Amino acid sequence: MPLEIAKAYQNGTRSNDGLPGPEYWQNYSDYYIDATLNANKSSLTGSERINYHNFSPDTLNNIVIRLYPDFFKKGNARSWTIGDSDLTEGTYIHKLKIGQTTYDINNSKEVSRSATNLNVRLENHVLPGDSVVIEIDWEFAIPRKAWARFGNYGNDRFFIAYWYPQIAVYDDIDGWDKVEYYGTVEFYNDLNNFDVRITTPPGFTVWATGDLQNLDDIYTSSVVDKYNKALTSSEIINIFSVDDCKKNKVLISNKSNTWHFNANNIPDFTFGASTSSNWDATSLIADKETGRRVLIDAVYPDSVDTFDEGAYYAAESVKFMIDSLPGYPFPYSHITSFCNGRKRGGMESPMMVNEGDPSESGYAIGLIFHEILHSYFPFYMGINERKYAWMDEGWAAWLPYGTMNALEPEFNYSERIATSFENLSGKEKEVPLMYLSYQIKDYPSYRVHSYNRSAMAYKFLRNALGDTTFKMALHTFMDRWHNKHPIPYDFFNTFENVTNQDLDWFIQPWFFDRAYADMGIKKVTLDNKIIIQNNGGLPLPIIVVCIFDDGSKETYYSNTNIWRKGDSAIMIQANSSKKISEVILGSSEIPDVISENNHIILEN
Repeated sequence: MPLEIAKAYQNGTRSNDGLPGPEYWQNYSDYYIDATLNANKSSLTGSERINYHNFSPDTLNNIVIRLYPDFFKKGNARSWTIGDSDLTEGTYIHKLKIGQTTYDINNSKEVSRSATNLNVRLENHVLPGDSVVIEIDWEFAIPRKAWARFGNYGNDRFFIAYWYPQIAVYDDIDGWDKVEYYGTVEFYNDLNNFDVRITTPPGFTVWATGDLQNLDDIYTSSVVDKYNKALTSSEIINIFSVDDCKKNKVLISNKSNTWHFNANNIPDFTFGASTSSNWDATSLIADKETGRRVLIDAVYPDSVDTFDEGAYYAAESVKFMIDSLPGYPFPYSHITSFCNGRKRGGMESPMMVNEGDPSESGYAIGLIFHEILHSYFPFYMGINERKYAWMDEGWAAWLPYGTMNALEPEFNYSERIATSFENLSGKEKEVPLMYLSYQIKDYPSYRVHSYNRSAMAYKFLRNALGDTTFKMALHTFMDRWHNKHPIPYDFFNTFENVTNQDLDWFIQPWFFDRAYADMGIKKVTLDNKIIIQNNGGLPLPIIVVCIFDDGSKETYYSNTNIWRKGDSAIMIQANSSKKISEVILGSSEIPDVISENNHIILEN
């Protein structure tokens, strides 16, 4: 265990049984933001007041502020090239006031600015249990071509994320999170409260994180009635269409509008804006105990390939998440799938997902499910995705299998994930899961690390434990750590605590080691004993098909738990009353990088 993590356990902020420790603490902010979308200039101006609450035992002598739009600043390092067209001077800070002190951002004695972080040395320190008010006025250019999870997508269609000056996380492991945003790393935020007003030019409609507070003041009565109907209906309702937008049937005022949204206890805030969209919505029971419903809606332009079914795909996805896996109440009041009009790509945010319009329905279903699943991981769970992306991407990569199997069985989703993992498993570029995500600069390595290996690990951990035990442990982990900041050891410790099992036999090879996927047939004896060797060291289920000389066939199955004793090989006893002519090991859903040792034809 790394020293700083061991120290957190010694300090009592975390416990070896997987529970938050008796000394666990967490900071948070109240954000009050006024922003104006300047569509013609493709820019955004804003003013915000932040109440930052320090519940740590530490006196803070500095504050770290994230300036995400500095990703586009000339001369900055990035995870990929973006060309010259959207390069800027970064975020313009017109005012920075903390407490009673106004800071000069050009004064290096007071403020230091790195790639995307602003570090302010405080004149008046923030004591434990105290709070401080931070005021910032800023503006930045919205990219028109180099879209990095947000931008101006043309045709008056904007999705705005990674946009407001944001207080970095101060936690019990690292203190201030100073990881820079180079494009690949994603979320790690405190659970904050947002009161946001967005002013748009005439004709724009806005969807956002949080709940719209002035619905009746902006939309026509017809739109309001349909929206309210969708809140309680399981049918998909078209709230308005592109044609309605063109005929001025959507907004009360033809002038600019200010949209007021509130969201509490949530890690981030994003919004989408458009002058011409279709809006479909439905709702489901999000929590069966309370009867609370979740609004599920899709926003998209005309002439899409698959997104006209977006609300249906989203509803089926959320239904699987609530009823099956994770099998947990959906955490938010709504989830909006906003189609930006491009053909590919997607990006999650709380209550909002920014997505392309794939040409095939299979890809569209997988994309929509994947991004919505992030509502649980990392958002509801407060995961540090910058360090441990696998703690959320693995779930989002694995769990679409349920909806995919129901709606697009011929897409063979589970086989695709297994194959993606196989492509790098055991190779030099594959990185063990416990390596920090932000340290992985090679994208194929990052992709398999964060998405594919972790998806397989979750899948086969469930296979080892059984669905009931696995779900009980997962729900306990979620009950204990939602709206907090769990780390991998909290996950491991909770699963061992709940199952009352030592799971090192699984956790060590899957998460810490360079074990890879390769099982092979070592030997077949005269009395039909089949020896399966685990050459790569990863615990995996075993499927063996025996073909006998009379033409009959039998299949033998052992789940992943068969490796719990740490054996490097196991024996399967086939039907001893017949003579084996052929043995085949494995299946398309179980990764195996070397196929040559999976098939034996025996001599007569």
